[in-house]
Amino acid sequence: MIENFKLHVFRVVADTLNFSKAAEELHLSQPAVTSQVRSLEEGLGIALFDRVGRNATLTPAGKTLLPFVRQIETLTSDAIAALAPFGVQEEVELNIGASHTVGVYLLPGLLPALVREWPKLRIHIVSGSTTEILNALATHQVSIGLIEAPAHRPDLKIEIFMEDELCLILPPSHRWAKKSVLRAAEIVQEPILLRETGSGMRRFVEDYLERNGVLSQQLHTNIDMNSTEAILSAVESGLGIGFVPVMALEKAKSMGSVKIVPLENGPITRQFSFALLSGPVREGPLQDLIELLRVIRPSAKKTVKTGRKAT
Repeated sequence: MIENFKLHVFRVVADTLNFSKAAEELHLSQPAVTSQVRSLEEGLGIALFDRVGRNATLTPAGKTLLPFVRQIETLTSDAIAALAPFGVQEEVELNIGASHTVGVYLLPGLLPALVREWPKLRIHIVSGSTTEILNALATHQVSIGLIEAPAHRPDLKIEIFMEDELCLILPPSHRWAKKSVLRAAEIVQEPILLRETGSGMRRFVEDYLERNGVLSQQLHTNIDMNSTEAILSAVESGLGIGFVPVMALEKAKSMGSVKIVPLENGPITRQFSFALLSGPVREGPLQDLIELLRVIRPSAKKTVKTGRKAT
């Protein structure tokens, strides 16, 4: 019989493709990791990795085994969680996939309640684009995906849990700082800071502009940035105007380091959703996280409303 620990070591090595990094994550020595993998391969009578020094690539057999191991770990964690009401106090793991905005600005406020309920819970957060998160969910790398772009996947259950607003921000000294409303056509007059091409946030902004007669080719986008924090800092420094989520503006609004200008035919809104594998969700940390997401709907709407009025 294959020991679960050996399978766990195999999965971590498969995720990192580096024995040294896997050893750090597992809090083991590198020789111990190598020994566990070798023992698993000998027990199966098949090679799972092709090794080049401390790095590794999965063999066809390793690629075949990996999704089954992910399912075993998910089921094991679910089983332990389901037994918690009967006094089982073993450590439980929850793997969460989250897009950037959700992972940085929303999850930190939800997780303390989850940790209080599950003091031995180990949480692993994987960040990425909506497509990357959904693929991670489908391959059992995460148990839930929190995404910020529309998605249609017949193999997954997707539920909207809140609405977010993208705000146009500019330095307080900008000539538009006292405008009560800004037309989309005016935006082409200024350097604009956007997320990188292909990002969901940029797509929402470009869709709004196109609906209001402005093509992306008309924009002065000399600088693209791959994070909300970078755009916010650049606007504060006077490099241009930019679009960021309203939930990222708490500190900047309190300090008065940026101004928010309402948009004609705005605001730009998008919906956050969580995605799950098909089938019932067992009682445990995952179910509790889902309930936390569902109950933030009223406060989310309030936050968006406040963001529109903060000018």
